[in-house]
Amino acid sequence: MPRVFRIHGDNIVECERIAKLILDETDPTSIEISLMSPSTIVYNLQFSYLGYDFQWQLELLPGFNKAGRSRWEANIFTGLKNSGSFLDETPDAIVTYVENGLETVLFAIEFCSALQAGNQAWQRSGRAFSTGRTGCPYIYVVEFVNYELNPKTRERKSLRFPNPAVPYSYINFSDDSENFVAQLYVRSAEFDKHSEPKLRGFDEENFAEEELSRYIIKRMCGFDTSEEESIILQKNLNIVLFLASSLRPSTNFTPTQWSQLYTHPQSIVDFSLANSRFNFRKKISGKGHHGNSPEFLDLVESLSVGLASKDLPFGIIPAANRRRLANGIRRLYPTYDTNVLDRISSNRSDLLLCMIKGFKPGGDDNRPDRGVLPLAAMLASTDIEVMTYIYGPVVERNFNALMASPERLAAYNGFWRAILSLSNYIALDVPVLTKPAINTYDAEVLLDTSALKEHYIEQQPDENGLTQIAFSSIPQSFHEDDVDAGIHFLFAHLLREVCFEGMCNPPGGDWSGLSVICGNHEVRWLSLPRVSEEVDGKRPDHVLELFGVFDRPVLLSIESKERSFDLEENVGEGLVNYIQNLMNYVPNVERLVYPRIGAWTQSDILVDFNTFETISAAAYLRKTAQTNRTVFEQSNCDMLFIMDPVAHGWEIEIVTATHSAEILKEFICNKIEESGFTNIVVF
Repeated sequence: MPRVFRIHGDNIVECERIAKLILDETDPTSIEISLMSPSTIVYNLQFSYLGYDFQWQLELLPGFNKAGRSRWEANIFTGLKNSGSFLDETPDAIVTYVENGLETVLFAIEFCSALQAGNQAWQRSGRAFSTGRTGCPYIYVVEFVNYELNPKTRERKSLRFPNPAVPYSYINFSDDSENFVAQLYVRSAEFDKHSEPKLRGFDEENFAEEELSRYIIKRMCGFDTSEEESIILQKNLNIVLFLASSLRPSTNFTPTQWSQLYTHPQSIVDFSLANSRFNFRKKISGKGHHGNSPEFLDLVESLSVGLASKDLPFGIIPAANRRRLANGIRRLYPTYDTNVLDRISSNRSDLLLCMIKGFKPGGDDNRPDRGVLPLAAMLASTDIEVMTYIYGPVVERNFNALMASPERLAAYNGFWRAILSLSNYIALDVPVLTKPAINTYDAEVLLDTSALKEHYIEQQPDENGLTQIAFSSIPQSFHEDDVDAGIHFLFAHLLREVCFEGMCNPPGGDWSGLSVICGNHEVRWLSLPRVSEEVDGKRPDHVLELFGVFDRPVLLSIESKERSFDLEENVGEGLVNYIQNLMNYVPNVERLVYPRIGAWTQSDILVDFNTFETISAAAYLRKTAQTNRTVFEQSNCDMLFIMDPVAHGWEIEIVTATHSAEILKEFICNKIEESGFTNIVVF
């Protein structure tokens, strides 16, 4: 009997990324791919590894129970929650082992192909902190490097790096939590030391693709992974030293200081107090300030010691300066609670002070700020007292909830939970947004939230928390996730001999790029824009390149939805316009694919849109469908994929509106019939 593993992913792409790593490392002697349900892809493989023979069954379960959905009959995150994962942050993928009716979490992985610079570098620290504290190993895979592009010209902007404190926080947290938590850097398609002076000092040995693959397989086999963990964490440290080498020593730790900290028994707070040569001062634009925040910023700078970098949004108030801090705050904010100020003043421990805007002009979450306090906790531990100062606009409903019951606000609002669960004190100098907006008012409040922080932090890992009763691999309900999984399986697996999947962008995808095959090269556009407004373009959910249909390749551009009436008006034309507009720009990179796959290099030749037959399509569930005529009139697509989930697969009706689309439909139907695969019926 094969050993059964599950890959739970945010979407089918995340599941397939893990599956590919497994296949590349194990090099199976045999492999069978099938469907267990409309969206549960199953890999059955046999392989030999380190002298042992294995039979594995990999079940890919895309789409978590999120946003109130009960997609699966149980929630794979329950075990993590029971083990102390209290933030509303979840990883991209979780790999589990199923045996005797029980399912055990083995590890979690997060993938990131987005630019790691500025506050984006710590945007996902909440996921690392919340997952890592449960005892579940957590790896954050970063593609290095990625360029920010000029939105109008798609030319590269100056290369920017993350603050070295971010990767170091994983090393420190891994040590503090006695659990393997690491950032792991892999080579991006754009990495090129020869054309980028800022990369010439980077040692490519610090890429860790091989260690990642070995760790995954050895962990799943039950082998000792300590060697891989040690190498990954050492490479993590080497990245820290490289990043620090380009920063000003007057405002940042030097590589020598990072090395000393790594080998020193002191905490980073104690080390900073003894070695830091700069104060803390958060960068805030003039229009970003509110109320007395400029004066508060000056006060903090005069009393603080910088923690690792002046550019981080937090720093240290030494114990000796807490009384002066409290007195200064009292002068700026005479309405602040004097009892709380007295507690701030009288405590004799060091204080970590964090300043965040928190919210956008309309009161929406400033998403990267979700990661600030988790980053501070990973870097400095949760033992130190933390004061968080917020100066961004707060929606009145949340402000009232904060004043009435911070516990309830933390329970239902993930962003506020990140703040309240990791702060001893919350200070606000904010505009409170009301409806109508004419009634907006200012608020100055200081709260002691130490008891709430203690409530969350005291949640300890459950000895058996990462094991739960295994639930069915068949979804209870079907949504857009399933439409995407079905389209992906149809083209990337069943039609793989005649189809190249150039883009798959399900909900939660990263829109990292779009590829096409030109001759014997794969060319790729990266950092895709969401829309092309100047040409009325709509970014596709799928781009499939099919060969052998016409004299030129077909680019099938698909918009997927759960319901047909959610399709945007004229989306078909937008899908085509998007691709045509993108091809007005030189692809970012290219690589040889025939006769073998080569390394990525920078591309310099335009791709001619007219060398493709471009067809637009919409895909959605039959149960939600309007009449075909209505959908065609609304969407202006060339063809429709009307999808009906059945016991172990799909019945897919393809309806066409153009002659080219009809030819493509006949081609698809014939290829599916030739495959002999009975779990998907196309008509």
